[in-house]
Formats: sequence, structure tokens, C-alpha cells
Amino acid sequence: MTPLPQLLQQAQAAFSAGNFEQAAKAFQMAATLAPGDWSIHFNQGICLAQLGDGPQSYQAYAQAQALNPDHTPTLANLAATAFQLGRLDLALPWAQRQVELEPDNPLAHDNLGQVFHGLREWGKAIQAFHRALILAPHDAAILNHLGMAQQAHGLLDEATATFQTARKAAPGDGEILTNLGLLLEKQGHYQAGLELLQQALAISPKQPRYWSNVGNSLRRCGRYAESLASHQQAVALAPADPSCRWNNALALLGQGYWKEGWAEYEWGEMAGTRSRFSNRLPRWRGERLHGRSLLLRAEQGLGDTLQFIRFVPLLLAFGGDIVIEVQPALLPLLADSDSPLRWVPQGPDLPKDAWGCDCYLPLLSLPHVLQLDETHFAAIGAGPYIEVPQRYQEKWAQHLPIKSNAKRIGLVWAGNSRHPNDQERSCPLSALAPLLNIPEVEWVSLQKPSPANLPAALLNLGPELEDFADTAAALARLDLVITVDTAIAHLAGALGCPAWVMLAADADWRWPRQGTATSWYPSLTLYRQKMPGQWLPLLESIARLLPNWLKTSSPQAFP
Repeated sequence: MTPLPQLLQQAQAAFSAGNFEQAAKAFQMAATLAPGDWSIHFNQGICLAQLGDGPQSYQAYAQAQALNPDHTPTLANLAATAFQLGRLDLALPWAQRQVELEPDNPLAHDNLGQVFHGLREWGKAIQAFHRALILAPHDAAILNHLGMAQQAHGLLDEATATFQTARKAAPGDGEILTNLGLLLEKQGHYQAGLELLQQALAISPKQPRYWSNVGNSLRRCGRYAESLASHQQAVALAPADPSCRWNNALALLGQGYWKEGWAEYEWGEMAGTRSRFSNRLPRWRGERLHGRSLLLRAEQGLGDTLQFIRFVPLLLAFGGDIVIEVQPALLPLLADSDSPLRWVPQGPDLPKDAWGCDCYLPLLSLPHVLQLDETHFAAIGAGPYIEVPQRYQEKWAQHLPIKSNAKRIGLVWAGNSRHPNDQERSCPLSALAPLLNIPEVEWVSLQKPSPANLPAALLNLGPELEDFADTAAALARLDLVITVDTAIAHLAGALGCPAWVMLAADADWRWPRQGTATSWYPSLTLYRQKMPGQWLPLLESIARLLPNWLKTSSPQAFP
């Protein structure tokens, strides 16, 4: 057996040479000879961390800490390793203990702040970073961490100032430039944000994430061709990076490159931007079904489901049974038909029998599997492809009878508050004032949930819309709907009901970049903000258009 001193010498030599695998083996052998030597376990943990073996590294540090409880580098490494493993519950007590032992160490407070940030305890994170900055007021990394916590806590002005200070402390730090640029964009300062993101890219031109950031920023500035080129450069640098591929997908789809875009869109599951279904069924790849049953699974939002079910009838030609799992709120609307399609409610888990199906496909993967491209895409399901169930037509014919003395216009000003872009796409109720002053209009609120203290000019139907069949029947009895980019816009388009859709300046990929028409829904007319967040000017423009529409449009034909 090799003597302990020789093993330690071999381990140190291998470590110095960067041969961490050999060093870890030597430290492991040394630990068997001297299990009570905390430093051997500590050094083994460092080697294992270099090899990317987080769990074993953590175990080695834990053994070192058990033998030397107050060794602060061990505590710091335990906290950092647990953090990297996503075990914030383990990281917190180690970071807190390090602060207790080293109250004058700014890095100890910084580490604690990062753990609190990971736990989404923004206030505690900010306090920890402030304590760190008392000890190291010009530390750019700590300032950067503070700015990120302030931004997450909604303190955008404070975060901007903090990032500016960090930038002065480290003007060549690409991460600081990136965080400040993205924050400025979030506040609507697109050009200023773009310039900072381009500076970060100039510092690190091989960083694919920076190319993606610049690509997204160029899109927000309306420079779509340059945006696509940036995303494709990101993919060239990191072809296996799901986030880069996802951003490239959105750029391609936004430019109308459907076939290529749908192929890239498949990366969304790995990027975490599309639903990842855990089930026992094999994925359908577009082959003939030969009597088997295919399960289509709705994903993302209600609007996505309404938009993409237009493609479902194409599957009937594949020779099998088609089962579509959709959000329960849509089931009364979609299942009430004589179609051979079978509609079932989506729950948190797939039933044990998987609805009796043999294979599955996420709904939004249909265009890719069916190989739809721009040459024939617009013709598929462009017209109305959803009908209001008869019993709902009869219900709402009594509930919302025809009025001859006024046009009836529905309003929806906010979408799902949990949507990642809700801040951009939803409009404040106060911005509707220019519309509500127009005479000879009966204004109807279709907003759900219904806000308190609605203006008296609004007839509130929200509480009576129990599901989307109710909403569809109500829409069919309106002369017009004015809505933001939400499921109601897709529902109106799928029904063929006239609707004016108010879009944010940086609208979603599915809405054309220019013009007022969309081949997805011929009955919709699109209106865009000219400046980010500026809803009132858009509503004022719509208010100027409405009087002429009131004179020239025909009343809605009620079923």
C-alpha cells in the first residue's frame, strides 16, 4: 500500500497539473488511510467539483465539515455546491453559519444573499447584499447581485441605479452590461438597451447568449432581418443550446418562415418554454395510424389551443382515432359537435389508461409533424372553424336580445396575469376612457375575472361567462369586440366574429409585423402601439375610427 505522504504528494501534483480525476482518486485513497483528516476530504471535494460531480463533492465537503465544523471555506463550498444542485434548503444554513463566523467578510454576506435570491426572498437578499456592500462598497459583482435582487423585487428604478454603479466599477463586465440593457428594455427603453447589449457582445463575441439577447433587442426595435441573423449566429455558436434554438424559432416564425420555424419550435420543450409531458405513450412522428388512437395534448394557454385546433381535422386522413385533450374551460365549446373527433378534459396528470390511446403529440407540434409551410399554411382553417353549440345560442338569445338603437361592442383589456408578457400585452382599465365616451354604443365587459368598480357605462357579463361556450355565444351576439392579445382574440377569429385586436409594440410572433390583417383570422383587424406601454394613444386612435365604423358597418347577424 502506498504510504499516506506519498499519496498526498501524488494528489497535489495531479491537482497542480489539472488532472483532477487522478487527484480525486489519490485523495480518496488517502481518506481511507486517514479518515479523520478533514483537509483530505476538503481537497477531494474540490477535485470532484472540478470534475462536475456535485453530489459526491457535497458529500466530501460534508465529511470535512463534520471533522472541522467552523472551517469557513468548507461552509462556503457546501453552500455553493448545494446551491448549484438546487438544494437551497441545504445551502441556507451553511451560508448563515459562514456569516456568523465571518461577519466582516463581504463574500459571506454575498453568498447568503444569493441563496435568499434563489429562495425568492428578495427582501432578505437585498439586506444581505447591502451588508456586503458596507464592507466592500465598490465590488462590482456584489452590486450586480444587488441589482438583480432589486429588479426581481420590483424595485426597477433602484435596480437601474445599482447596475449603473456596477457598470462604473467594472465597465468591461459583459454580465453587468447585459443586466442593465435588459432592464432598460423592460422599462421600454429599447434603443438604450440594445446599445448596452451590443457592447456586451463586442466584449464577448463568442458568447451565444449575448447574440440571442441582441437578436431579441433588435426585434423589439423593429429590425427583424437583423434580429433573425443574430439568432442564427447564436445557433451557429451553440447548436445544442435549447434557449438559442427557441429564440431562433420565434424569429423564423415572426418572419413567416413556417417550415423552418416549426422545426426549431420543437426545442421549446427542452428550453422550458413549452409543456413537457410525462406519459407512457410513444410520440407520434407522422406515420400512418392504421387504426391506432392518437392523443393530442393541449399546451401553453387557451389561446394557443384555440389557434392550433384548426389543424386537427387534417389528422382524420391518417387512418386512426383522434383524441384531443384540452383545458376544461374549452370542453363545452369544442366537444359539442358531430365530428368523429373525441374531446377530453386535461388534468394535472394523464389518466392511467391514457384515454385508451396508443401514441401522443403536443398540439403545437402539429404544424411541424404535418410539414406545413408558407405555401399552403394560410389556407388551412383560415375561415371560421368553431361553431357555437345550439343550446348556448338559445341561452344567449334570451340573455342578450337584439337592440336596434345601439351597436353592442365587447371589451377585453387584460389577459392572464400569470402570462410572462402580461405587463406588455394588458391594458389598464383607465385607458378605455376615450371609448366609453362615444355615444350610441352599448359597451359590454367580457373581462374575467371581473374587476371591482367597473365604469357605469360597461355592462358586466364577466360573472355570467362560465366557460368558453358561454363566451363564444356572447361574442356571436356582439357587433364588434375590441380586445388585447388574449384568448378572446383567438376565439373571435376562430368563430369568424369581427374583432379589433390591440397589440403591444413588441407583439407576439403570431401577429404579422406590418399591416392590419392576419391570415390566421380574416375577421380580425390589428392595431399596434407606436411606443412600448403607450396604450392611451392607441385607444384614442381607435376612438377616432369608431364613429365612421358605426355609420358604415352592418349590424351583426345573430344566429
